[in-house]
Amino acid sequence: MDSDCYICPTCGAEVKVGVACPGCGGGTRKRKRKKKARTPPRRRSWEQDEAHDGLDLPDEEFDYEDFVAREFGHRTSKAIRIRWYWVVTAVALVGALLVLLLGGWW
Repeated sequence: MDSDCYICPTCGAEVKVGVACPGCGGGTRKRKRKKKARTPPRRRSWEQDEAHDGLDLPDEEFDYEDFVAREFGHRTSKAIRIRWYWVVTAVALVGALLVLLLGGWW
């Protein structure tokens, strides 16, 4: 056996270094990927038809305050209303914290 040869671990044939094994690897070829046929791009549901482009529709001024009043009611005050039971809960927690910090439960 020459020093430029080795024994193939798969089939046991004597193979020259740098050459594929004729018994198991010589016939393998790399697969080529198939090219996909070119298809025209699909129109998405949110896209307009070309027939509707440039219709020159009148621009209306958008009244945000009117929109908010129609959608959410006529309540214009931005005061935060806290329910009574949350106020009672907060006072009770602060009281309990003060009792613990001042040493009432040692």
